[in-house]
Amino acid sequence: MLKIIIFVLFLIGSSVLVTNAFSQIEIEIQKEDERIREQLGWLIPEQHTLQEQIELVIDMQNSKYRTSIGFLSVNPNDIRLPENVESIGSDPRIISFTLTNQFGCAPEKIDRACVIIEVYREGLGEEILEIRENARKITDDIATSTFIFGTAVEFDSTLVKEKNMSDQSEPISIVEVVYTINKQPTHVLFTALTNMLLSTEIRESGGFYNHALKFSENEFSDFTISLIPLENKLLRALQVSLICSDKIPELVRCPGNITEQVSSGYISPIDIIQTENLNRSKIFEGDFYPLNSIVRVLIFSEQNLQVKSVNSNLIDGFKNLGDVQGNGWFFSSESGNVIDGRYIFGPDSTITRDKLAFTIGTNSEDDIQINTNEENGGCLIATAAFGSEMAPQVQLLREIRDNTVLQTESGAAFMAGFNQFYYSFSPVIADYERENSSFKEIVKLSLTPLLISLTFN
Repeated sequence: MLKIIIFVLFLIGSSVLVTNAFSQIEIEIQKEDERIREQLGWLIPEQHTLQEQIELVIDMQNSKYRTSIGFLSVNPNDIRLPENVESIGSDPRIISFTLTNQFGCAPEKIDRACVIIEVYREGLGEEILEIRENARKITDDIATSTFIFGTAVEFDSTLVKEKNMSDQSEPISIVEVVYTINKQPTHVLFTALTNMLLSTEIRESGGFYNHALKFSENEFSDFTISLIPLENKLLRALQVSLICSDKIPELVRCPGNITEQVSSGYISPIDIIQTENLNRSKIFEGDFYPLNSIVRVLIFSEQNLQVKSVNSNLIDGFKNLGDVQGNGWFFSSESGNVIDGRYIFGPDSTITRDKLAFTIGTNSEDDIQINTNEENGGCLIATAAFGSEMAPQVQLLREIRDNTVLQTESGAAFMAGFNQFYYSFSPVIADYERENSSFKEIVKLSLTPLLISLTFN
């Protein structure tokens, strides 16, 4: 039986601890009969220790969004931390090591970055002072070894608390020991530490790394490195993240029109990182790695919602080899107060913004509509101008295309040729609209006479 393991980064709210955020999904792909597999042309998935991922967490109740771009690996040749830090794998008392420059990681020292080490509470004593002293005996040497990050470490605090563990049915008692270090901007940390800790192959293979590098240039983004002991190995994680909101004054405003889009039911996971196409790492080129690049969307809402439509394939589950042959969305929860979806690339190396988008709405228990035809591609220029594919102006253009032009043979032939021409330049214009608000207004004004004439014809 062929086993492929995906570790999916699960970041909720504003927690600084990546160690709370990992959930392990084990996907067992049953071995198919050789004759059937060859007849259907199915590919056998290769296994690679690296996973790149993007995650968008949408808190609709609080109008808050968290976007993360990161890398996971159990291979020290992919991500390697200092030797003393790596040694936590041999100490069963340690739960995790995290280094982060997230704002407020040490509440009393908001101008500092943090080293956070979690240890099991059991065996550390009964009195609170004894517990704190024994915890520090375990963590001090590990924390001070982070001199490699270019700054001295200062002890800050210890906290005894309860923590949910993926392998435990009940929360367990742990001790969180926090140290502080000089805080550096995310782009400085990302450039310096990825050159030091990430393999050359990962850095030079593009893909999500390039998007993370660009994302790190946002002055409000955070940088986090984590190390989590697993059975006989260490899970290493490196990520850049941004928490934003258009309604919470204390948070940075979100790039683009995310709030407008989500309010209208349109979910475009990569709009916050402001790109039109999402490329995988070249590490996965030439072989079949369907599960090593993941885009995850997690939506929390007080309303009973459901996924209404997707612009790509829909994957029902991972039960056999055929389920990973193509790209598409897999929703572990497609309705209710929580929507949880993951996009897998399958054999593809890139995905467009519109193919990755999907829509949500009030739960009517209808089946998810699948829009996979090429002629149903997005109106990129109009969408960028009016902020959403669900905007009335964009829907009007789409309805005329689908219900009028494509209803005739000559119209369909025209659209086939037009699409090749249109999509050769429209992504560039749409990107510039998002970067330049003045240009977007000019495009909007230019489209208005056309929309008025179409409305009254």
